[in-house]
This record gives sequence, structure tokens and C-alpha cells, in this order.
Amino acid sequence: MDNRRIAKSAFNIGIVTFISRLLGLVREWLRGYLLGTTGSSDAFSLAFMFPNLMRRLVGEGALVVAFIPIFSDYLEKEQHDEMERFVHSFFTLLLCFLIISVGIVVFAAPVLRYFLPRYTEISGKIELTIFLTRLMFPYILFISLAALTQAILNTYKVFVPSALTPIFLNICIIVVGFLLGTRMTDPSVALGIGVLIGGGCQLLFQIPFLRRKGIMYKLSFRFKNPGVRRVFLLMIPAAIGGGVYQINALVSQFIAATLEEGSVAALRFSHTLVEVVLGVFIISLSTVILPALSEKSSKGDIEGMKETVNFALRLSFLITLPSTFGLIILRYPIVRMLFRYGRFTENSTQMVAYALLFQAIGLCAVGGMRVLAQMFYSLKDTKTPVIIAGITMVINIGLCVLLSRRLQLGGIALAGSVSAFCNFILLFIILTGRVGHIVDKRTGYALLKSFAASICMTAVLYFFTDLLGEMMARGRLYNVFLTLLLLLAGIMIYFVMNIILKNRDIVELKKILINRISLRNR
Repeated sequence: MDNRRIAKSAFNIGIVTFISRLLGLVREWLRGYLLGTTGSSDAFSLAFMFPNLMRRLVGEGALVVAFIPIFSDYLEKEQHDEMERFVHSFFTLLLCFLIISVGIVVFAAPVLRYFLPRYTEISGKIELTIFLTRLMFPYILFISLAALTQAILNTYKVFVPSALTPIFLNICIIVVGFLLGTRMTDPSVALGIGVLIGGGCQLLFQIPFLRRKGIMYKLSFRFKNPGVRRVFLLMIPAAIGGGVYQINALVSQFIAATLEEGSVAALRFSHTLVEVVLGVFIISLSTVILPALSEKSSKGDIEGMKETVNFALRLSFLITLPSTFGLIILRYPIVRMLFRYGRFTENSTQMVAYALLFQAIGLCAVGGMRVLAQMFYSLKDTKTPVIIAGITMVINIGLCVLLSRRLQLGGIALAGSVSAFCNFILLFIILTGRVGHIVDKRTGYALLKSFAASICMTAVLYFFTDLLGEMMARGRLYNVFLTLLLLLAGIMIYFVMNIILKNRDIVELKKILINRISLRNR
């Protein structure tokens, strides 16, 4: 897979992911409308963290990065019968593990009383958190099996069906929330039901595409399959690494739970906006390059792998640099435009915008970190990212405690951004020492050009945001119209400045976009 095909695949997935993220914003709007930054919103945010933690431990992150390199080896050697036995055995073992895990968490959920003493001080808050945890945790069963299916399809270079699955999750939450949100004693329960239904849809939608590749899930208790052992040897450190990331988020949530009410929910809302940027292109890019890197790794093509990573880093910074500046400058109008409805008050707006200011700082680091991690995974090295993740976890927790005392909610968000930069720098140093220079002159120049274009865009946005501030505060329609206008102007300024500065990557993306539009018009 060459660079142009990587960009085209990432662009295609990005379009689908963009639709998903738009629906995700509708979902978050609905949550803000029904719950705001109340205690119920805190309870929902924290309860949903637990299946997400487990998802990282055994689901999307660890499973995909461990499974794809081994599955690629079977395809490369054309060992079809052995590949089927491997898939059946791995599926069965994963299913058994997930069922046991769900049973343990559902039974042990009341122990949350001892970890959330502040929640016990508010009538009904801890009980709601326990109930929602029991309700939503089975989501991990569906999403992990969906992740296994995604790993198989991605290895076959089939990306779009898996990228579509989050759309079903968002639609289910939105529909159930609208239908049942106002009819239940607490609307968060309706959202929890939507999560569970959405997880089932994410799995079922991918099964027909799997069948087209001649693969069916069957029970096989031959757990001594050599492929299964190889995956778990890779998966254990990858799971720990993914778990470290989620433990960071979980610790942040627990520390936020000691602050003013609504802090947990505010962190979740601001994280959603950051994930829009990461999800639309960065996650799509990292999804595409892992099979490409694994294929080159199987052939021993280290130089080809470095070229792919170089290209991915350029595209990552091309997107995350302007997004960082844009979110910082337009944080208040964006939050007001998206969430200032129903029970989402002006105080809620202030809290979310404040957290977003510090979370946006780490966008570039997170994007670069995800690209570099794929290089390690494709080399079948899942231990190094785990060690680095462990180091940055300690940094993050320490900074959360220290910074939250002075900056409150903003301190927790800033701790995450600083630890992300530490993670990226350490990955970069170790990878450079192992395979040689990663960043070439072209990437260095492209980074400088993207930065210069971002500064020009920021200056213009800052001027007009200050100029139009009073008009945007007149009412909701004024704010929505002017915010969208400023966002569009920012994109155009950044795009034009990159063309003026002759950034070849933006020109490449322009060609892909024009080709897509011309194909649709035929």
C-alpha cells in the first residue's frame, strides 16, 4: 500500500467517521439537553468509563494491534486451513473470557461505594452509578467481538464497514434517548439502554462482510493453537498499555469527582470535542497504516515502513496543528453552539470550555503518538509502548493531583496533555534509536509550513472573535451563524496559506478530494 492509497483509504474512512462524529455530537447534545452537568450526568460518564476501560484492555486497542500482524502472517503464507482454526480458537477463548468478566463486574459493582465517597453524600447518586455500571458493562461483550471482526476485515484492506459501526451506536443512543429520555425517572437510564443496543448493532453489522471473505465464527476449544498463543503474547502487553491509557482517564475522572459537581461530565464533554478531531482523520489514518506497516514488516522492508510513518506524521500534524489553535480560540462559541440547550446551563458552558482549553493543547502529541505506536506494533513489539505508557501514567497521575489544586478541572485536562507529549517524545526517541532517523527534511519543512499557516489562521480568528464577541452573545442564532462562519473562514485561510507555502501534502489531499468529487459527479 503506497502513500497515495494510504491517504485515499484514510480519506474514505475519514468521511464515514466524520458522519459518525457528527452523530456523536448530536448524542452529546442530547445528553447535555437531558442531563447537563448534573449528578446524573456524572454518574453516566463514570459508569460508561468502565466498559471503555475493559474495551482497551481486551477490545479495540490491544486486540487489533496484536491480532493483525499474526493474521497477516497467515495470509502472506496462504495457510487458509490453519488460519480458520486460529480464528475459531481465538474467538471461543475471547468469548469465554468476556462472559466471565461481565459476570464479575455485575456482581461486584457495589464496591464503588468505597471508591466514590463524595457520591454517597448526594442522595441517589451512587445507587444510580452502580445501576448504570451493571446496565452498560455487557457492552464490552459486543464491542470486543466487533473489534475482532474489524481486525480481520482491516487485514483484508476492508476498512469502511468497521468505520461505519460507531454510527449505529450513536443512532441507537439518540433514538432511545429521544423515545425514553423524558419518560423515565432518570434520563441517563435511557441513554444506557441505547449504549447496550448500539453495541449489539456494531457487531451484527460487520458479520455479512466477514462471510464474504469466507470466514464464519465457530466454537473451538483448542486453546493451544500456536496462533492464539502468539496473539496473547503480543496482546498482554498491548492490553496493559491500552489499560494504562484508560486508567489515566479513570483516575482523572475519580479526581474530578472530588471537585465541584459536574466536573466529571464537563471532562467528558470536552473530551468528545477533541475526539471529533482525532476520530475524523487521525484514528482513520492509524487504522489504515497498521496493515500497511505489518505487510512491509513481514517482508523486512524497514525503509518502506519509515517512509509510511513519515507520511503519516506529516498528515497527522497537518490536521492537528490548526485544530489545536482553532479549538483554543473558538472554544466558548463552539461549546455554546453545540450544547447550550435544556439543562446545559451557562455554568456548564464555562466548565466545558475551560477543560477544552487545556485538552486541546495535547492534540498534536496524541496524533503523533498513535502513528508512532503503530510502527512498534507492526514490528511485533508491544512491550516498549507499555513501558512508556506506564511512565507517562505516573506523570499524569502526579500532575493531576498537583495541578487540580490550582487549576481545578483545567489542571486535570492539562495533566493529560503534558503526559501525551511525554509519551510522544519517548516513543520518538526510542524508535529513532532502533531504526534510524524517522523524520526527514520534507517532514520537517512540512511541519514548519503547517505551523506558519496555523499562526496566520489563529491571528485572523482571534481578531474577528474579539470583534464579533458582542454580536455572538446577542442570541443563539447569532452565535451559531457566526461560529460556523468563523470555522469555515479558518479552514479556508489554513488551506490557502498551505498552498501559498507550497506544502505538498495539502496539494496531495486537494487532488484526492477533487478526484472523489469528480467521480461522484460522473
